[in-house]
Formats: sequence, C-alpha cells, structure tokens
Amino acid sequence: MSRRPFYNNTHFLLIASGFVVNTLLAVVYRYINSGSPFVRFEEWSGFYGQGWPIMAQTFVVLYFVYYSIRYFNKKYSAAPNSFSRFLNEILFILLVGFAIMQAFYWIFVTYQVVPEEDMQFLDRKLKMILTIDVTLLIVIYAFMTSFRIFRYLQQKNLELLQWQKEYAQTQFETVKNKLNPHFLFNSLNALSSLVWVDADKAELFIEKLSRSYRYLLEHKEKALVPLADELQFLQSFLYLMQERFGNKLQVMLPPLDAGEKLLLPHSLMIVFDYLLAQNKMSAAAPLHVTVAQDATALLISYNPQPKEDSNTQAAEQLVRLQEQYNLQGKPMVLQQLGNGQATIQLPLF
Repeated sequence: MSRRPFYNNTHFLLIASGFVVNTLLAVVYRYINSGSPFVRFEEWSGFYGQGWPIMAQTFVVLYFVYYSIRYFNKKYSAAPNSFSRFLNEILFILLVGFAIMQAFYWIFVTYQVVPEEDMQFLDRKLKMILTIDVTLLIVIYAFMTSFRIFRYLQQKNLELLQWQKEYAQTQFETVKNKLNPHFLFNSLNALSSLVWVDADKAELFIEKLSRSYRYLLEHKEKALVPLADELQFLQSFLYLMQERFGNKLQVMLPPLDAGEKLLLPHSLMIVFDYLLAQNKMSAAAPLHVTVAQDATALLISYNPQPKEDSNTQAAEQLVRLQEQYNLQGKPMVLQQLGNGQATIQLPLF
C-alpha cells in the first residue's frame, strides 16, 4: 500500500502553515514596535524567546479551527453547507477561539511584557496585537472553510461526471441490446425471400448472418474491440445489406491497416444502420459509402440523401455512440464536407 507524500500530511501542512504565519506576525510586530518591517537576523532568537506565547497560540488556533471544522462536517454531514451549520460553526469558533486567544494574551502580558515609560503607548500596542490575533482567527477560518467548500464542490463534480458516464454507458448498452434483435429481424426478412430464389446464396447468407450475430453477442460486454474484428464483421454485415438492398447500396471497403487499433464495439454497425435509416436510395441514385483510415480515425464518407421521414431511433443510437466517444476523451466528428459529401470520423484508440 503506497503512502501519501509527507507534504500531503495534514499535520505537516498545519505546522508549516504555523511557521509561515508566525514569520508574518514577526514582521507585523516588528513594524508595530519600531516602524520598520525588516527583522534583522540577530533579532529572531529574541523575538521567539519573548513572543513564544503568541507563537504557540498560532499553532493552537490552527489545530482548533481544523478540528472544529471536522466536527461540524460530521454533525452536518447531511447538509454540509446549510445556513445553520455556518451560523453555529462561526459562533463556536469565534467564542472559543477568542477565549483561547485571551488566555494566551494574559500569559503574554503577565510573563513577557516589560513595563515601559509610556504605558498608554504600550497599551495601544497590546490592543493592536489582540486585534491582529482576532483577525488572524477569522482569516484562518475563512481560508479553511473556502478550501473545504472547494474540495466539496470538486468531489460533487467528480460524482456528477461519474454519474453521467454511468448513465451514458447504460444508454449505450440499451442501444446495443436493441440493435441485436433489430439486425436479426431485418436479416431474417431478407433471408425468407432469398430462400425461394437461390438456395446457394441463402446458405452463404445464413453463414454470414451466423458470423455477424456471433460477433455481436461475443463483443457485447467489451469496452473496446480490435479494429480488425470490427472490419471483419463489417464485411459480413455488408454482404447481408447488399443482398437486401442490391445495387442501391454501393460500399467501397479497401484493405485497411488495422494494426493494434481499437474502437468502441458495434460502432460500424450503428453508423451503417444510421446511414441506411436516414438516407433514401435507389438504383438511379444509390447511396455511396467509402470506408478509409488515417492515423487517428476511421473515416466513413457518404453522399447524403435525407429521407423526408427521419428515423429517430437510428439517430438516437448515433447520439449515444457519440456520447460514449466523448466520455473516452476522443470526440466522434460528424461533418458536412460540401459538394454533396459528408463524413463520420470514428476515433481510434
């Protein structure tokens, strides 16, 4: 089990903060006493020797505020940023913190302060020191509370992102579950008409259908699949689609260098299902689709021929696929290129 670095340790941070605050106080008190903020090196030992009660007070106040906030975190765990929490917390810290400071102030005045000729000036300096101490208490509380709220909002943001990811994943799983019976139903319809026309083609059709459906079932639960497997599936899928649509669908799928590239499962099926559902096609005006590849993405280009009645289910499936790619940090791009061309870019991992 790995240990946290020492600089992330709470006690280290509190003690280090205490030394920083004490250094600042030394500068402030030097200015109050002499009118100059610069503390000479030989003065530091005397400063800590005489002002140790105030120095110790800094550490006590830091720990007091830290553990008070932890206490109120537990007490108001159900409503960590409620008005009642802030009111009770502020009152408690101010009252108890002021009592702590008064105790250290009494020690400082009783045992460390040396009477001066101008006692009124000394009294003003002591009151100024007390004012600085109270201000310090408020600043420490404000800083720790701001940091607590920042961490709280950061955690809530992470939880929201996780929820969005899980929700999107659930929606994507729903899409994939709908695709399988939808694909099987359309393929069986095409097969039923083919059986009576050409038995050999029907046998090959069944073989391609079996491979395609097996692939869909085997990769259903996977987060990413090899591009080579998706392309092999696409070849079987396109055979089925071209038997169904004939020369109304014309696809160019040249050999691609899949290598070790990965992509989301069912990506190609969802994209082609969208293209077939959203675009009209005929023998006179076929749907032309070209599959290509660059260093970062799979490129599916086509000539848009939108149907008058768009298929909302296919569009929803494509949106869910796009959400999944966005969650993976690699956006899926849908782009109109002009000149009657459009492209869908599937990022590769």
